[in-house]
Amino acid sequence: MALLTVAAVAAATVAFARFDPSAYLLWPKCPFRLLTGLSCPACGIQRFAHALLQGRVLEAVRYNWYLLYSLPYTLLVVVTHILSEGPLRERMSRLFEGKVAVWTYVVSFMVWLVARNVMGI
Repeated sequence: MALLTVAAVAAATVAFARFDPSAYLLWPKCPFRLLTGLSCPACGIQRFAHALLQGRVLEAVRYNWYLLYSLPYTLLVVVTHILSEGPLRERMSRLFEGKVAVWTYVVSFMVWLVARNVMGI
């Protein structure tokens, strides 16, 4: 299963590096945006990935500022689950998956949803 996951991530990385989501119709469109005309908190992630893989970091960040917070947070949660059972995993789980961390993420997600549509970010 781990090998399959690594292969899927590698294939997606190559695809995002090679094919610009803005120029090819093969990339899925955001259902929230299609239904409402508004940008969801994740809108721009495909263009972000493409620009980042091309080495255009500032351009990537302009597509979705929230990813500066959400990607490292998500990575820490994933790493927590990869760690074997023990005191480090327990501490990381309490820190990154505790009530305060989860509510901070949820509230910031909703604030970003409103801010990016009201302010045009």
